[in-house]
Amino acid sequence: MKKILLIIGFVCFQSFFAQNIMDFDLKNVELQGMQPVKLNKEMKDIGITQIPFVTDNPDIISKIADKDIASKIKKIYGFPYDNPKDELHDGGVFVYQFNNKKDLDNYLAKNFEQSNYRVLVKDLFYIRIWSDYGYNIKGKETSDDHLNKLEKYYTKLGAKRIQLKEDKSIITVVQ
Repeated sequence: MKKILLIIGFVCFQSFFAQNIMDFDLKNVELQGMQPVKLNKEMKDIGITQIPFVTDNPDIISKIADKDIASKIKKIYGFPYDNPKDELHDGGVFVYQFNNKKDLDNYLAKNFEQSNYRVLVKDLFYIRIWSDYGYNIKGKETSDDHLNKLEKYYTKLGAKRIQLKEDKSIITVVQ
C-alpha cells in the first residue's frame, strides 16, 4: 500500500511541475508596426481556427512542421504577427513541444543560425521567435527590437537562448 501511495504521489508531483505549452503563451506583447495575423482561408484549411493557436492534432502538425520532424512533435503553439499593409513583414513565435530530449537535440543539430530569428529552449520546448520587419523608421521599433523583446519575454519564463551552428553554405567570399 505504501508503494502505491508513493507512486501516486510521485506521479502527482511530476504532473504538477510538468510544463504545459500554454505556459509559453505570448501575453501582452506588442510588436510595433505589426498586429496578430487575421485568419485566412489557407490557415482555416490547415485546421487553425484562432490566433494564437495550439494543437496536438498530428494532421495539423504535419502541415505546419517539417515532414521529417512532425511525428516527433507532441504539440505546437503559434502566435504569428504581420503588417496588414505589407505582406512581406511578419514575426511572432512558434513553440514545438518534442516527445523527448533526443528528438529535440537532433532537430537543434540540423538548424542554422539566421539573423531574422532566434531559438530558445526550455525542457522539451523549442521556441523560435522571428521578425522580418524591414522598416527602419526613426523612433520606431526594428526587427532587432522585436527579437530582443521576444527573447526577453521567454528568458523570463526560464528559456535559454541557443546559439545554432553557422550556415557556411550561404557565405560568399569577395576578392
